[in-house]
Amino acid sequence: MSNNTLENTQSKGVFASVQELMSQTLNPNYLNTKSPLPDHSITTGFHAIDKITKGFKSGELITIAVRPGIGKTSFLLSMINNICLCENHNAGVFSAERTGKQFMKRLIQSTSGVSMAKINKDELSEIERNHVKSIINSIGHSNLIIDDQVGISSDTISEKAREMVKLGAEIIFIDYLELLHSNSTHTNCENDDLCNVVIDLKKLAEEINIPIVLFSQLKKPITYDNKYKYTPDYVNNNTDTLIFLNRPSFYHINQIEHKSEDTAEITIAKNINIGDMQVAKLRIIESLGQFRDLN
Repeated sequence: MSNNTLENTQSKGVFASVQELMSQTLNPNYLNTKSPLPDHSITTGFHAIDKITKGFKSGELITIAVRPGIGKTSFLLSMINNICLCENHNAGVFSAERTGKQFMKRLIQSTSGVSMAKINKDELSEIERNHVKSIINSIGHSNLIIDDQVGISSDTISEKAREMVKLGAEIIFIDYLELLHSNSTHTNCENDDLCNVVIDLKKLAEEINIPIVLFSQLKKPITYDNKYKYTPDYVNNNTDTLIFLNRPSFYHINQIEHKSEDTAEITIAKNINIGDMQVAKLRIIESLGQFRDLN
């Protein structure tokens, strides 16, 4: 069937695969846009990031450090949209900051680009209504498990994560580190409870053998005496992939350097595939709360 074309399949009455017809119909730029990923890796859905990291790998702890106001939740929801809704991966989410209902509202708004107020008041055009219905149907049929326990411990996360894996979870998101606590006491943590949490989660990732994506909110402008500057050693040492999310416009750097206001910079500070830090650039659509590839 490899010689089938749009012209001769009809005349010969033979089958052609969707892949064959897509390759004949679309510009090649739209095909195979993602870098091949190693086995047991999950794409983030952002080509610029996956090109550097080669995806999130099984048993890996990924820490994404973000300052307030930069778009932590928007980035999380954009990744969930890419990974769960577009790529059909099963995922577990620990939302220690928002209730499940609040999380779902943000996910629907971010994915559809339509506010929940407008949806619930049914102030939609026919086109908008069909679009929203399609998005809601997609979310409803996704394998997304959400836990919204407040003040959750890393021990409880471990117990629930094992259950999520039994239900098919292929990746776990945790939002966020500074809202968690641990019942463990690790010798090298010097009474720092967040240190215990990170070590617990690193061990959990290795045990359940799927990627765990841990968000961390950088509240204080602390500069540490290490190569990664803004995160403590217990994060750096126990994290396989360390990512910093930044928006130059937030600090008015874009205006000074005449850069686009809607550009976000994703610094991959630590990853097995890189030596020095590398930066991936994404586009942020403020009105939708979405991150997208620039191209």
